[in-house]
Amino acid sequence: MTGKNRRLSRLLVGPQQRCLLSPLDHGGWLGPVQGIHRPRAIVEAVIAGGANALLFSPGFYRRVAPIVPPSTGIVLRVSLTAGLSEQGTQETPIASLETALRMDADALAVSVFFGRSGDIEIYRWLASLIDSAARYEMPVVAEMMPPGDRFYDADAIAHAARIGMEIGADIIKTNYCGDVEAFRDITASAPVPIIVAGGPGKGNDSDTIDLVRDVVAAGAAGVAIGRRVWQAEDPQAVTAEIHKVLFAD
Repeated sequence: MTGKNRRLSRLLVGPQQRCLLSPLDHGGWLGPVQGIHRPRAIVEAVIAGGANALLFSPGFYRRVAPIVPPSTGIVLRVSLTAGLSEQGTQETPIASLETALRMDADALAVSVFFGRSGDIEIYRWLASLIDSAARYEMPVVAEMMPPGDRFYDADAIAHAARIGMEIGADIIKTNYCGDVEAFRDITASAPVPIIVAGGPGKGNDSDTIDLVRDVVAAGAAGVAIGRRVWQAEDPQAVTAEIHKVLFAD
C-alpha cells in the first residue's frame, strides 16, 4: 500500500473505516483559550482517549510532534481564520502542499465558509490545491460549511458537501443537520467519507455522545469534535466515550 491509500489508512481505520479526528486547530480563531492553551497536554489527553487522527496547524504540529505516535494520522490545516482581523470571518491560506509533504502529513485541510466575504476566492484556492495534491497522492479534507443562516439546514449542508465532492475532496467535514434520516440522504448524495463537526459545546457530555450515535447511524465516516472535547472537564474520558461509540459495531 502506497501513496494516497497509505495516508488514508491512518485516517479511516478499522473494519468500519471510521475516523476519530481530534481538531486542535482553533487557536488562530479563538486564541489560546482554556482547553487548547497547553498544546502538549491536550494532545496527550486525546491520544490516550483513542483519537486516531489529529488536525492542527503547522506551528502547532512542530511543538507537539515528539509526542505524536507514528500510527496517528496527521491532518495539516493549511488555511486558518485570523480571529483578530476585521476580515477574519473567512479562512486564509497559511501553508502549502510542500509544507504538508515536508512535514509528512497524511492529508491537507481547508475550510470554506459559504456566505462570508471571500468564499469564492478560498473555494478557488481549495479546488486548485486538490488538483495539485492529486499529483503527489496527498488526500484533502474539505470543510464545507453552509451560510450562517442555514448552518444546520439539511439542504444547505447537502449542497455544501456535494460541492466538496464535485471538486474532488477525499474527505468532507461538515455539520450535522440534527435528523438521522435527512443526514442519510446527505451521505448518499455526496458518496465520499463525511466527518461531522462537533460545533460549540452544550455543557453536557451526554449530548456529545448522542451526536456521535446519530451520525454513525446516518452513515457518517466519523467525527471531528473539538470544543465539546477540549472544553470538557476530562477530555480523555470524553474522547474514550466517543471512541467506544464510533467503533462499536
